[in-house]
Amino acid sequence: MNQYDFDIVLQKYLSGEQSPEEEKFVLEYLENNPLNDSPVFESEKEIIGERIKRKLYTDIVGLPVYVRFLPWIKGIAASIAIVLGCWFFLDKTASTETLNPETVDGQSVVEIKNTSNKPQRVALEDGSIVILKAKSSISFPEHFGEKRRLVYLHGEAFFEIKRNPAKPFVVSTGNLSTQVLGTSFIVKSYDDARSIEVLVKSGRVSVYEAADKTSSSKNGVILTRNQKITFDKKSKKMELAIIENPVINLTETALAAGFTFLETPVKDAFLHLEKAYGIDIVIENDAVEACKFTGDLTNLTLFEQLDLICKSLNATYERRGTTLFVRGEGCSR
Repeated sequence: MNQYDFDIVLQKYLSGEQSPEEEKFVLEYLENNPLNDSPVFESEKEIIGERIKRKLYTDIVGLPVYVRFLPWIKGIAASIAIVLGCWFFLDKTASTETLNPETVDGQSVVEIKNTSNKPQRVALEDGSIVILKAKSSISFPEHFGEKRRLVYLHGEAFFEIKRNPAKPFVVSTGNLSTQVLGTSFIVKSYDDARSIEVLVKSGRVSVYEAADKTSSSKNGVILTRNQKITFDKKSKKMELAIIENPVINLTETALAAGFTFLETPVKDAFLHLEKAYGIDIVIENDAVEACKFTGDLTNLTLFEQLDLICKSLNATYERRGTTLFVRGEGCSR
């Protein structure tokens, strides 16, 4: 099984749509391969860990089942405990305190500071997960309000938000607010940094400047998967861009064939990449669009794929905001 096929099976497992054979494959893989050497993101480690924990719990409820699977459970549990221990539990060196009389939405505030040198996992009451980076802190009410779920962040954190259309989740950093219904994203907002970054891994988020509440117009944008925004605190300017390592959308049925192309019109090859990554690719001249491409781009990053295609076309690509533009002399026939 190549990397692309593995990624598809892993994505199905993460979404709970795997077959019994696929689940067996993933669990055997995890038993034999440390997760920190596997091609998964922090958020995926979280999901995998939670699913395995639930499975372990289910398997050991009945004594006969526990006895039957004892060797397997020991192997998986040991692997997960070693690799993911810091993801499942709060670091003991971090401090948690209730701050009174400060309130959020009428509730007393809990502040968690990560004083350790490794990420800290914070589970919120709504089922959302926050991975709080070192030297960062997050504040939130003891119980979320009826209309919104508001948290305050100083530093950097990864958010995996439980979807709830009736109660948007808002991350406030003082200068910017990031509002979502259910998605995963990263916010970097250190007090001594000149700028703030918001990077989206899945779903859509609304990022806007924290201005006067009475204002009917706010400086803001909508970010989707593989996009990021950098906000300059001094100039108040927002710069849109593509994240450094775009993630494939493995749920796209059009990607069943992977990234192998045989005399494929370049326009179709780029359309395939667009669907895979959710990033617009614009061909600026006819000389490039008339070409065809043959090659296997499986297991390569988006920008490595673009480099190889463009090299075969005597072309180059340029990043402009969240769009890629391709231009060149075209192929020689």
